[in-house]
Amino acid sequence: MSEKTGLVKTGPEKSGTTGRIRDAERTREALLDAALEVFLRDGYATAATEEIVAVAGVTRGALYHHFANKRDLFRGVIMRIQKEAEESLVPEEPVDDPWEGFTAAVLASLDAVYDQATRRLLLIEAPAVLGWAEVRETHRNSSLRSLERMLVAVDPEETESSIRTSVLAHLLVAAVEEAMLYLAHSDDPARDRPQVQAQLLKILAVVRKPAVSA
Repeated sequence: MSEKTGLVKTGPEKSGTTGRIRDAERTREALLDAALEVFLRDGYATAATEEIVAVAGVTRGALYHHFANKRDLFRGVIMRIQKEAEESLVPEEPVDDPWEGFTAAVLASLDAVYDQATRRLLLIEAPAVLGWAEVRETHRNSSLRSLERMLVAVDPEETESSIRTSVLAHLLVAAVEEAMLYLAHSDDPARDRPQVQAQLLKILAVVRKPAVSA
């Protein structure tokens, strides 16, 4: 085989591989979109994989190529919901006051409860299906890092590696999670939101005191 012939064959092979990767990504996203729709409509227990593949317009073989079973597919949906929720907390533009930006990001997490997918699937069904430990593990590390960076921005004397910053970040993540769960299980989240937010702001005020006094 000539060197020229080898070079000619390399291009299509790479192009074909890229095309297959893109097709696989599209198939996976189609399955996640369909699963979100069906899980949200029917609930995890009664959702049927046959319905999911029909909505996605793919074969059962495609489903099991990307996901081991219905539980694994549900995990994929939850991970995507968590990722989108975390991305929504990042300000689109830089803020002048780090504390205001920090407070806005924390309180914005409560808004996620009004999203039906977040409320029903992430906060109510996921702990029962996957276990609360697994649900928290998939997003806690990134949430903790984000909070640690925000705390350092609020108080320049802090560092992301300090014990105080780490402890505060863990406590705040726990407080926000519990606030979200309280609203998710409320029969009227809009009614209870002001009181939950008021109590969360009191916690944040305590966090801010050392930075202000310094």
